[in-house]
Amino acid sequence: MITGLSPQDTTLIDHHGFSIRLSPNGLDWMALVEWPDRQPTLIMAPERETALAKAREWIDRQLATDESPQ
Repeated sequence: MITGLSPQDTTLIDHHGFSIRLSPNGLDWMALVEWPDRQPTLIMAPERETALAKAREWIDRQLATDESPQ
């Protein structure tokens, strides 16, 4: 867990089974993307909606990579 964040400052959003935790961090927004059995990924952006959009794009790329034939 990222220190310095209070639960009331964090928004939890689900996107295709991934958890996205959105929270303000000074002048930026952080999106912490978590999925079982994987290392969390941190995405930062100046606006909340941009951080959320980037997190969703990252998740969609991960799912497309996992589904591609080997």
